[in-house]
Amino acid sequence: MADTTVTGLTSRLYYQPAITFTGLGSGIDSQTMINRLVEVEARQLKRFSAWKEEWLAKIEALSALQEKLRAFRTTAAGMDSPGEFQVRRASVSDPAVLTAAASPGAALGSHRLLIQQLARNEVEVHQGLPSPDTVVNGSGTAKTLALTYAGTPFTVNVPSGATLTDLAAAINASGANPGVQALVVDLGPAAGDGRFRLMLQGRDTGAANTITVNDALTTLDGTDNTLNFTAATFTETQSAANARLRLNGYPPDGWIERPGNLITDLLPGVTLTLTAASTAEVSLSVSPDTTAMQEKITALVQGYNEVAAYIRELTKFDPVTKKAGLLLGNYVVQLVKSGLTQAATGNAPGFASPPDPYLSLAQVGITTDADPASPTFGQLKVDEAALSAALRERPEAVGELFAAAFAGVSDDATGTISYVSALPGITKPGIYPVTATVQGGVLLGGTINGHPAIVSGDTLTGAAGYPEYGLAVKVALTDGDHAGVVRLKNGLCGTLTDRLDDLLSLATGPVHVLIRNYQDIISGIDDKIELETRRLEAYRQRLTEQFARLEAVLGQLNDQANYLAGQIQKLNNSKS
Repeated sequence: MADTTVTGLTSRLYYQPAITFTGLGSGIDSQTMINRLVEVEARQLKRFSAWKEEWLAKIEALSALQEKLRAFRTTAAGMDSPGEFQVRRASVSDPAVLTAAASPGAALGSHRLLIQQLARNEVEVHQGLPSPDTVVNGSGTAKTLALTYAGTPFTVNVPSGATLTDLAAAINASGANPGVQALVVDLGPAAGDGRFRLMLQGRDTGAANTITVNDALTTLDGTDNTLNFTAATFTETQSAANARLRLNGYPPDGWIERPGNLITDLLPGVTLTLTAASTAEVSLSVSPDTTAMQEKITALVQGYNEVAAYIRELTKFDPVTKKAGLLLGNYVVQLVKSGLTQAATGNAPGFASPPDPYLSLAQVGITTDADPASPTFGQLKVDEAALSAALRERPEAVGELFAAAFAGVSDDATGTISYVSALPGITKPGIYPVTATVQGGVLLGGTINGHPAIVSGDTLTGAAGYPEYGLAVKVALTDGDHAGVVRLKNGLCGTLTDRLDDLLSLATGPVHVLIRNYQDIISGIDDKIELETRRLEAYRQRLTEQFARLEAVLGQLNDQANYLAGQIQKLNNSKS
């Protein structure tokens, strides 16, 4: 029997492709054909999407770099001043008498301390009662106990029926109480009727913190069915007193006094805790804590190396696999790398040899790994022996190298030109030659760093628009032409902090700027993706409409084919 479908007709009239589509109605799977056609047309959209993913990956990598830079900045900023970097160790010859702690930057040296007495609080004890439940006020009306502490009077209300325990609680609960603590002490059965004692003690040490009972205002006085708590019934068992000590034999005929045993204002940067009096002097030594300083240096190196290792990962090229890092050749990453390398490996600004023993990290045993084949290429490596030797021999000089913070010095041995001040954050650290002319005892003029300086009395100040802006130097008014050098020193930690602040600036930091540029690029790609998506949807709609019309035409052709087949069948039947 002849093939009566349109497919059968078209297969004889037209080229039959290798892939055929079957479906309902016309036998053509139009939806699959539409999907395939749209998929072919969507190649540009896929390119846009892949392009966007590349830029997103770069932004993610730059954001991670920023986080590492921020972490490194936190480390560097935490040790960029002498008070933060130059850790001190305080040691004493007799810890049973006193202990000591030195803050970073405390003056080095040895001292002798003689502790004559400790600071004490005052203690007053009542003559006692047979029971803590003994009623102290049976008058039927409220009575008062008037006390004075450290010169401040206050009155305690004692209700009728109050016991000894109630009296102690009322003293402690009084809102007017400036610092008296009350408690009931049990002396045991041997004390008889005076077994339970009201003890009053000051919360603060020092001679000024005395406790007294004001008899004129106290009505809890043994009259009117009350028990007696006037001054005569209390015994001072410990008097309020200041700590007394001598420092290095001074004062020879007296004592240094402090109200407490925790003393922070005797030696700058040193906290003393007195624990016992002694007839013998105790030695105190404040020395550099080189172990702690070395730990800080190690942390700084580790922070730098984390950044350096990440930058290398982003910019590497593997000649074997021919694979490149995500940001190979990126100018901003190279800018970050070169900026940090220069700050970490160059000479510290304002340092000069002589007189400074150390100018750079290399002089204390910290160098850069320059072997391209090394896994730590570009990172800092530490010669522990050399660093330990530098810290041991010249700890203060190492501290300056890392943490000098806008320290001004004059190299004029004659004293004619001396450093006065600078403007932190404005005046740039560096080495500045100075000239000055004095005539008739008057400073006529001068230069700083080769630029005319502002004259004010005997002072020259760097003018605006130059690195020395705000640098002030004093000139001795001795007639003649004078020359000298003034240096404004900034340690390597401060230099790194400043450089990192520039790199991380939200307004001008190169990483931030590049991320914003990349985000603009992605925004442009998103616009293209949106346009292409709309174009493809329109294309899909056109195909859908075209195939719908095709289905209608094919349906008509199928009907006609079926009609013709029926007519042919009838002719064949009539002939037979």
